[in-house]
Amino acid sequence: MASTALKRAAKTAGIYLGRLLMLAGAYFLIEVFGMLLLKPETGWSLAFGGAWALLFAAFSLLIPRIAGKLFFGITYYLYLAWTLAQTGYYRVFHRMLWISDVFYAGEGAEFLGDVLSAFSALWWIGGVVLIALGVLLLFVFPKTAENRNYKLACLPVMAVSVAALCLLPEVVFLRDLDVWGTRSEYGQSSSYRATYNTMYDAKNVYNISGLFQLTFRDLWVHELYPMTPAYQAELEKQTQQIDDYFAKRGQSGSNEMTGLLAGKNVVLVLMESMDDWMITPEDTPTIYQLMEEGINFTQFYTPGYGTARTINTEFCMNTGIYLPTNGRYVFDYVTNDFSQSIASQARAKGYSAEVFHYNTPEFYSRGVFEPAMGYNVYNCYADYVADEKLLYDDCLLFDVPQLREQFFRKGITFNTIITRSAHLSYTYNEVLSHYALKQYPEYRGKYFSQEEDCARVKAKLVDDMFSRLLQELAEGGLLENTVIIGVTDHYTYGYKNTQELYSLSGTKIDLQLEKTPCFVWSLNGPDMEVDKTLNTADFLPTMLNLLGLSSPYQYLGQDAFDPNYEGYVLFSNGSWISDGVVCRVDAGGKSTVVENRKNKTLTDTYLQEMSEKTNAFIRISNLLLTSDYYQKIP
Repeated sequence: MASTALKRAAKTAGIYLGRLLMLAGAYFLIEVFGMLLLKPETGWSLAFGGAWALLFAAFSLLIPRIAGKLFFGITYYLYLAWTLAQTGYYRVFHRMLWISDVFYAGEGAEFLGDVLSAFSALWWIGGVVLIALGVLLLFVFPKTAENRNYKLACLPVMAVSVAALCLLPEVVFLRDLDVWGTRSEYGQSSSYRATYNTMYDAKNVYNISGLFQLTFRDLWVHELYPMTPAYQAELEKQTQQIDDYFAKRGQSGSNEMTGLLAGKNVVLVLMESMDDWMITPEDTPTIYQLMEEGINFTQFYTPGYGTARTINTEFCMNTGIYLPTNGRYVFDYVTNDFSQSIASQARAKGYSAEVFHYNTPEFYSRGVFEPAMGYNVYNCYADYVADEKLLYDDCLLFDVPQLREQFFRKGITFNTIITRSAHLSYTYNEVLSHYALKQYPEYRGKYFSQEEDCARVKAKLVDDMFSRLLQELAEGGLLENTVIIGVTDHYTYGYKNTQELYSLSGTKIDLQLEKTPCFVWSLNGPDMEVDKTLNTADFLPTMLNLLGLSSPYQYLGQDAFDPNYEGYVLFSNGSWISDGVVCRVDAGGKSTVVENRKNKTLTDTYLQEMSEKTNAFIRISNLLLTSDYYQKIP
């Protein structure tokens, strides 16, 4: 009898163990699927993923069957959907998402078809298999009578899983001892511990902990913890760090370029997707001439912070602050005081400031955000025309009498134009490409590459807008008293043939793809090249200096003409470029110099200083937003 009971118990135990492993294995397969596509730099994602898989599977079996089945179905498919989104997004943009980034999804919906076409066969096949696996497991979810004793055995499994999740980070951080020789709270600025604790870059955190752990840590650190009183108290203390940061760096004074273009009307053009290789004497003669005759910033970089690339540059060039890297939604800060912005400073000196763009005020919430950043009005072209096809041409601004009148209004003006023509994608049948090719049919097949044909013909439409702008200014007698500023939001990341993109960009280094055009032109104005390495945050203080808009504020970026500023671009993953040196930083803080164009002597001390500088730069950028720092300055 005892033997029979023992066998029965062993059989029941085996059944429950099989159930546990079956459900845990399903969760774990999603982590493995993500790992195959995201290619983490460590294998720790499997350990974290296994612990989370056991925890979820044990909980599914512990609770009543209907509730367990529902819990499994919801969590399995939510996690699968999130993994598909992460791997698909990374495939196209080489970045990973924070939870808050889903709020940007609507802004990219119109390009979904182009994005989906770029996904790999493994993404599609793996996604279908995992969807089918979930259906199968829901169908065969345990239907036998429940055994209370064995259900309770799930509790120690859950306890062990929780303990493992608490201990695993510390085990991973032991690696820092081999590299940095420290156990301090953050170790060195780019250690595993610092990467994991600061949560500045989702991909770097994933490299350490896997997608399950990244997701739940993102949920706590970026969504739940900021709601607590402890966070608010911490924030008050951290604002002192901003003062200390600026005090240590010092403030640049006037220089030979200060006020050189003061008192002139300003036309600031945010050139959507206009990469540097697209500007040539043949395809974009007007822009090329403006860059040749004006101030050409030849080493200007627009690195991606946050997730949405266009609003990242638009927000930073206006406010001097990058999108938050900590997972917060930039529109959470719409009630901040942006008195330091370029539009606010221009208006304080008597300018009227307005924005002109084809898209609706709801897109990127520009109808709310542009006024928040200091502009008087956001002008939407769609409000003035009934035919959507007319919105394909950026010259519409000058073709519609009401828009033209608003643009050339009385008084001293600061106008920002956001172009559309060069936006992705680069296929003959895409609407903007199709429109551009109707205007310039000779570009079809001109460069023996569909993508290059489309990119260059779209760039030509942007050039047409600049040509028309010059014509209108000249005819209105305004050319001599106007400054034209051109800056690109990001490189052509929508270009699918990456090998061709590297060739067109003249580089083999991914970080250097982020170099984009930036220039300032005025009739008979300064003609010069500025070769100092600069980043988007430098745009605002540099333009304020040129325009003679003296500001009482200190900025994250620095004036390009400050002789004490060495110049650099600092990426959100810790990588950086400065004075011909390109340094890539991996998730564990290992710095690899991939280019040293001037053969500089690079000491370990110098590399560590740059690492610390990058970490501080990102932290202060985030704090400027979360603390509403500029509101505190009278």
